Amino acid sequence: MIERKRVVYIPYPVRGNKINDLLTNLVNILSKRYTVCGELTNPADIVGMLETKAVFLNWIEEKLDKKMKFQLLLYRLLGAKIVWVFHNRLPHDMKPDSRAAENMKWLADRCSIIWILSRHSRRYIPNRERNQRKSVYIPHIMYQSRKGQVSSDEIRLKYGVSKQDFVFLIFGLIRPYKNIEGGIEAFRKLKLPGAKLIIAGNPVNSSYAREIKKLCEGSQDIILDLQYISNVLLDGLLGISDVVVLPYHDGSSMNSGVMIQAFSNGKPVISPDICMARDFAGEGFLYVYRKSLEKALQVAYGKGKELNREMGLKAQQYMEQRHNEETVSRLLYSMLE
Repeated sequence: MIERKRVVYIPYPVRGNKINDLLTNLVNILSKRYTVCGELTNPADIVGMLETKAVFLNWIEEKLDKKMKFQLLLYRLLGAKIVWVFHNRLPHDMKPDSRAAENMKWLADRCSIIWILSRHSRRYIPNRERNQRKSVYIPHIMYQSRKGQVSSDEIRLKYGVSKQDFVFLIFGLIRPYKNIEGGIEAFRKLKLPGAKLIIAGNPVNSSYAREIKKLCEGSQDIILDLQYISNVLLDGLLGISDVVVLPYHDGSSMNSGVMIQAFSNGKPVISPDICMARDFAGEGFLYVYRKSLEKALQVAYGKGKELNREMGLKAQQYMEQRHNEETVSRLLYSMLE
């Protein structure tokens, strides 16, 4: 009998690429038990397919074509598990002519397992009545903090903020679906004394960067760092921040790696009412809004630095207890048994 000792993980994190840390962490876990590769086996290589335990699919909804569908069906016919990671209701910034919605239904109908990263996202599974039985919840693994590698004083000096300033932070890739514009508008309207908004991350293109810069003109309290932010610098930024802000609004989002990274670094989060936020409702470290980001900013600011620090510590403890590597590893291996 052929031993199933291989796993295909798409996309595979390549060293040197600025790729999602979630993928790297999960591939590292899988690599402890399996040989992990990043490409589908040629259909002529039947032995290679028979050696495959599972194929993991992340963010492929717009790339799925007839060739890949045929390969996936063949893998499943030969006994491999097809694991579709259900990240978003629809791809972010989806093109008008996209076939993503149809491809998502195809994936939900034909995969072996639908991996959900938040319990509340189960309601959005395509063709839910017949496919929700395939869903398996495994939490988003927490991030390891690198705080302390750059001193807080250095970070404050770099960004021009004091220890007394109340700092809101927006970070990550700067893309239209994240509604950075809405975050800027809400912050500027409030004119909160002693408050700063730092926006740090790499814009999707130069045109969008110019748009963001224009919105911030004339404000001394909005600090832009529109470039790739290293993990060390980002954790330093989180260290001097009071609250992380997610101004998402396009309806595609269900989960947020930014939210998990903030919690892992001991920071409370302002979030729209997305699935992952609902999972954490009532835990005491999240500000959820449905309509008014402006009001959520005001409430968080009103609590002050110390109360937000306590909320952040509670979030970090929650991550350490329920989103740690040991828990995720156990559930991931169990899913493949």
